[in-house]
Amino acid sequence: MEHKFFFRLALVSLIIIQGWFTYITLQYSYLGILLAQNEKSEWVIRKLELDSASLKMNVQIGDIVKSVNGQDPNEYFSIQKWKSIEQADTLILSRDGEQFEQFTVNAKAAPSTDIFPFFAELMAICLAILLHLKAPYSLSARYLALVFLNIGFIYASLGASLRGDTLGKICINTLMMALPIVFLHFLIVFFNEKAKTSFSSNLLRPLYISVLIIFVVRNTFYIPIVAHYLYSILDKTIIAFFLLGLILNFTFLIFVHWKHNKESPYLSTIIKTVWGSLFISFAPFAILSFVPQLLFGDDWVNSLYTSWFVLFFPLSFAYLILAKKLYDIDLVLRRILLNMALSVIPSFVLLIVHALIFQHHVTLQHLVFSFISSILVISFALYSFEYFTTKLEFIIFPRKYYLNRAMKKIANNLCSISSFRELKDMVLIDIVNTLQVFGGAIVYKYQDRVETVTEGLISLPAVEDSVGMEAWDHPSLLRFEINRHEEYTSYLIVTDKKTNTALSKEDMQWLNFIISYLAVSLENMHLIHKLNMKLQQLASQMPSEQTAQDLVWFRKLMFELQEDERKRIATDLHDTTMQDLFFLKKRFASLIEKTEFPHEDIEQMKGILDYVEIINTNLRQNCFELHPHLLHEIGLIGTLRKLVEHEAPVCPFQLEFIAKGADTIEDRDLDAKRHVFRIVQELLNNAKKHSLASIVSVTLTSEGNNFLLVYKDDGIGLQAPSVTSREIGSSGTGLEQMRSRILSLNGQLNIRKDMESGVYLSVTIPMRKVA
Repeated sequence: MEHKFFFRLALVSLIIIQGWFTYITLQYSYLGILLAQNEKSEWVIRKLELDSASLKMNVQIGDIVKSVNGQDPNEYFSIQKWKSIEQADTLILSRDGEQFEQFTVNAKAAPSTDIFPFFAELMAICLAILLHLKAPYSLSARYLALVFLNIGFIYASLGASLRGDTLGKICINTLMMALPIVFLHFLIVFFNEKAKTSFSSNLLRPLYISVLIIFVVRNTFYIPIVAHYLYSILDKTIIAFFLLGLILNFTFLIFVHWKHNKESPYLSTIIKTVWGSLFISFAPFAILSFVPQLLFGDDWVNSLYTSWFVLFFPLSFAYLILAKKLYDIDLVLRRILLNMALSVIPSFVLLIVHALIFQHHVTLQHLVFSFISSILVISFALYSFEYFTTKLEFIIFPRKYYLNRAMKKIANNLCSISSFRELKDMVLIDIVNTLQVFGGAIVYKYQDRVETVTEGLISLPAVEDSVGMEAWDHPSLLRFEINRHEEYTSYLIVTDKKTNTALSKEDMQWLNFIISYLAVSLENMHLIHKLNMKLQQLASQMPSEQTAQDLVWFRKLMFELQEDERKRIATDLHDTTMQDLFFLKKRFASLIEKTEFPHEDIEQMKGILDYVEIINTNLRQNCFELHPHLLHEIGLIGTLRKLVEHEAPVCPFQLEFIAKGADTIEDRDLDAKRHVFRIVQELLNNAKKHSLASIVSVTLTSEGNNFLLVYKDDGIGLQAPSVTSREIGSSGTGLEQMRSRILSLNGQLNIRKDMESGVYLSVTIPMRKVA
């Protein structure tokens, strides 16, 4: 909690200081008038700084300053503290015995004293923020971010310092002292982190304490008399300290390179690059400006110019991050640099337009500011374009947003589709609604048959006829091939749009994506179907009972898949065909009641209604056989009685069903009861087809924790040719399939083989109570 408080306090303080520096820089021009006292204690202009506004004013070296802003020069703050004139509006000067007044308001300094430092600050701070956000868990990245922040705030305070602001001078001098120490700290942490070295940063503490002491002493600059005497002395101290810090950095890099040169070529390359960038960045500044100031009291090249070499330092680290992957933010930097490169041409065009429109009023400072601002704004717009278009896609690109949502929904649905018939409800409806077409169809064309699912208003005969044509030329249907194999070919067919317009380019692109998804999904469904068929064939042709026992899990899986498929088919029949027959019957009945037809026609219609009812009854029986839902409602015994009631009238023999101990049986688990139902169902189907019996009896009892099922008939008995093995999922199963079902429940099948005629078969299945 305290850490967050101090962080927020520091952040607010920096923002306030930045605001103050910006105000000073923009409010006043950099005059750059340096003074010295003559033998008469008069303040005489001794130097006019480069890039200062004084070069554009009527002032000369040797002019005597009589008044600054109406004040005596000895009382003006910048003269008292720094022996220079800054933040002044009017001057009264004396030249050759004549006094004249000089206004400074309209005099403008070069951009290097106000605008350029702000852009340099912005670049350094952006790199610091980028490192903090993209490499938050790297300690060396945090110290490198501190180095960039240090450079950034040096440039932030440069304008205020040049203009004689006390806080600006305190900040820039303190930060200049701290910069080589913070960078050395970064190097120590970086090599410890990347090269697994063990350099200690404790030696830096005296240096940090020295910076702190100088900072406290420089705060006395708010007292003019103290600043007048200490300023020049402390300036030389800061220059000496900065040069010492640079020497320590170079020495440390040379030592690390010498010690670890052969251990890691990668680290050696980084050290050379850092050493070179450090030399290029600070050598001109140190050799051409600081060393002459320290030795001779004046620089050889103005520090405003040599300080720009410092920008090479963050640029070189940007190169290291991009080329050597110093940290994992190279993609972000590449994107930023690419956006800036792309923004140069439009910024240059805007610059030319600006210059032509305001050619009588524009200045070089305005043009430079306009060019750099345009680059930054356009780069930011390009960089953030993806983010804003994603967030505002539903407003900017509503059609694209709608298509993307539909694509995501279809893609998610395709993950859960396991059968061809599910394509209608989970995919085809969304395609038709999204494209706003009248209808659509997905077609599987095999060598011997065609499977089709349709949605909406589309002609099924036209669809099925069209898939046989190689050349497609239908006036109102569009055909798209999804897959083509030796075994099958699949198509997506859609009608015209409801608006009677052609599919747009955006719609076609979306449809191509959907077709690519469908290609994968349909291929998977085809492979799953083939695999299921192979597994079913394998399950029905196990060579021995011992093998079947070893693969009992496989048996259970096959029967579970079979039950799921039967349930799905029964549900589809009930929800589609039976409902259609119900409404057909209702409409026929309503038509007979409301319309007067001849008696013969009414009788024919009633006959049709009876036939529809027979179809409905047969379908209901088929649904019951596919999915015996009554097992949940009335139990096993009641369900078997229902089965016998339906089968008895159509069987060619007398059918008897006997159940004993029903209460005990109904307490057993549902899986076992479902398997018993299937076994009885299969026994009756086989009896109708093969037994030629006159009496068939089925007895179901319970003994202990077992089902005991006994089947007897007086038919022709088991004939070897008739005992044929069938595949799971076919209509009825043979003796091998019954054995498989029994073994999956750890049961036993016993067949009496000593009978001359008829069949006696008993099944014993252990039962588990419902938990």
